[in-house]
Order: sequence, then C-alpha cells, then structure tokens
Amino acid sequence: MVKAFSSGLSSVLSGGADTIVARATAAGASALAVIRVSGPETCRLAGLLSPDINMASPWRAGVVRLHDESGVFLEEAIIIPYRAPRSYTGEDMLELMVHGSRWIVDAVVGTIISAGARQAAPGEFTRRAVANGKMDLVQAEAVNEVIQAETEWQARMAREQLHGVLSQEFRALKDALVALLAEVEGSLDFEEQGVVVDQGAHEAARKGCVARIDTLLVTVGAGVRVREGARVVIVGKPNAGKSTLFNTLLARERAIVAPTPGTTRDVLEAELEIEGLPVILVDTAGLREAEDPTEAEGVRRARREEERADLIVALWDVEDYNTLCFHEFKNTGRRLDIVSKADLAEQQIEGVLAISCLTGQGVDQLLEEIHLRVAAPVAAMEGSVAVNLRQAEALLRARKCLETLISVPQEVAALEIRSAMLALHEILGSLDDNEVLDAVFSSFCVGK
Repeated sequence: MVKAFSSGLSSVLSGGADTIVARATAAGASALAVIRVSGPETCRLAGLLSPDINMASPWRAGVVRLHDESGVFLEEAIIIPYRAPRSYTGEDMLELMVHGSRWIVDAVVGTIISAGARQAAPGEFTRRAVANGKMDLVQAEAVNEVIQAETEWQARMAREQLHGVLSQEFRALKDALVALLAEVEGSLDFEEQGVVVDQGAHEAARKGCVARIDTLLVTVGAGVRVREGARVVIVGKPNAGKSTLFNTLLARERAIVAPTPGTTRDVLEAELEIEGLPVILVDTAGLREAEDPTEAEGVRRARREEERADLIVALWDVEDYNTLCFHEFKNTGRRLDIVSKADLAEQQIEGVLAISCLTGQGVDQLLEEIHLRVAAPVAAMEGSVAVNLRQAEALLRARKCLETLISVPQEVAALEIRSAMLALHEILGSLDDNEVLDAVFSSFCVGK
C-alpha cells in the first residue's frame, strides 16, 4: 500500500497511551469471532490472557487457552501477535479468533478491559493506521467501502482505491503544486534582483494543475453511481403498467397493482443489481391533472423524481402507440421511452422498445438498455477509481485557489497555492483536523 504523508498528524489521532480492544467481526452468534487488541499495553495484556502467547515471536498463529483475571478458563483460541510497526495499526497488536458465542466474546473483551484496555471507538483501528503512516485517508475510506460493497463494481473500485491507485493521483497533483509553488517563490527572489521572469511557464504549470483536478472531478458522477446506485425512475400515465414493470424488474411483488387508475400515490424505491452495478429503481404516481389532493401530491413527487433521475424510463400504453405520432417518443441518454403491454398490440410495433410483463417480451432487452445507460459514465472513466463527495469538495476549493492566480500579485499567488496544497493534505489525511477525521470514521463499524 501507499504510505500516508504523515507530517502534521496530532498526538490525539495517533493514539499514544491508550490500548484498545473490540470485536472485529459482526455482532451476534456465529461460528467464529475475531477480537482485536492494539496499543502499547498489548504485550502485557497478552501475558495476562495466557502465558502461552509469545509476543516475541510475532506473525505466527498459535492455539492457546485463555483465562480471565482470576485464572478461570474462558476459551481455547487461535491467536496471531503482531509487533510494531509491522501491523495493521502500526502498533503492537493481538488478534484472537474464538467461537462466536456472545458470552465468550463479551467475557474475553471484558477481561481485557478490566486489565487496562478500553473499548475501541468506531473505525479507531483504521484511524490509528492512518496516523502511523500505514495508509492515507483516501485508503482508509476505501476500507469502509470494501466492507460495505454489495456489487462487483463497488468491490472492484474500493479494492483499487485501497491499493493506492487514487492516492497516487492525489500525490501527483500535490507534487505538481509543490513544483508550482517553488517556481513562484523562486521568481520573487529573481524579481527582487531585477531579473525578468517568464510568467508563461508559471501559467502553463497552473493550467496543468487545473487539468489534473478536472480529470479527477469528472469521475464524481460515476463514483456516486457505483457507491450509491443510479436512480432509474419509471414514469407514465395512470395504468401504463409502471408498478407491474417495477415488480417485474425486482422479481417480487413490491408495489400494489390494481386496474383502478391512480393506485400509486407515493414514491416507491427498491434496490437491485444489474450486471454488477447498483440501481435504485423508483416507481411513481401516474402523471395526469389530478383533482384529488393526495393524488396531486403524488404527481408532484413524481415530477421531482424525474429531475433527480439518472435515467427516466417512460412507459406508454400500447394504445398510445396506436394513436400518437412516432416522433413523440424519445430515446436520449437520460430518457428512454418504451411501449408497455405489447401483448395487446393490434399491429407490429417498430422503432421503439416494446415490452410485456405478462409474456416477458422485451424485459431482458430493457435491462440491457438500462445497464448500458447507467454504466456509460462508469465505463468512460479513464481509471478504475472515482473521487467521492468529500474529496470533490476539497478539489473544488483547490481549483478555486488556482483560478485566482491569474489576477493576483506573485506574493498572493504563493499564498493561494499553499491553500490549494492544504486542500490536498486534507484529502490525504495529513492535517491536524479532527472534524474531518471524525466525519470520515463516524460511518465505520467498531473493530475496524
């Protein structure tokens, strides 16, 4: 892994005197559970649990009998000791694999806490890894994304980010900013000596930094789709078959289907995976002029969902196809018009995708088309990772600083470049900014 740029990290972040313990596997009964201990007191605590734990011979698994502070036998466990700095956190660590009984886990963790450790906060093991230079904050975010990944694309992108692919891009940008700052500050000395400075070189370097930022920012949309899912919104007139299609794509009865127009009054959401990409499928109320206040609110919400959608799937009843001119159907990047209830067609439907949820006609083609549309921004990424919203916000601040260089004196330009560098340091986690760190690690599970 790429190591973090660790200068400036606070002593609070790096842990220090505390030794922490937590269950690293999911809570509840299970076949096995892993308990983690990390900190300066790890060796002493290991000796209290069992004299057979040899911290002087790390990175070797062994089987030992664990006892509480009174010498009462608790469990036979598989243990792996680690010594600093060659551990996940960079500190002395001990991992214990025990049976997943809640009583056993609580007894072992309770014994370790009674002997002087404390319960770890969410994400604290990874937070210490960042503090001790084992990874940067970008990689730390990827740790959580790997854990949360539910689709192939999510796992793939998180894995690449964890291996430092995205960190390398940020570091290359930081190096470019350092070089630009050196040129600007060096030119100040030359100007004091009356030497004419070539400002064109500075401008070319500034544009190069901006171009790097823009290349990263263009991946934000794709990153959101992979991490959170693309919003695919089904719209159409009442009784066009929206809820039936919703249920068909989900392969389960999620929405109520009835012959009475206006059955759907609210927005329904459900998650599904299409060829490795997460999709949030949205069913909406039928679009028409509604007199009933409840139905009118449903129509308003449907219109709002149209605005939020990554892809709009607009259903037209087969009768609409028979009566409307063909040019009223649209097939743009963000909107896909289809004809529903194709099994009731009186003539051959041409030039537009036709489906029948009753017979299955066209459903597979629709899924392929949805995947093609929502995957396009992801496939267009030059790399295999994308910046998240936190990183994008910092990049935008850095870009704004670089934009000001065009119209400010050299002395001010140097300050603006330093501000841009601070934004990059914030992304990588090399600042004493506990608010940023708290925000990142608040979503982590305890034990990671």
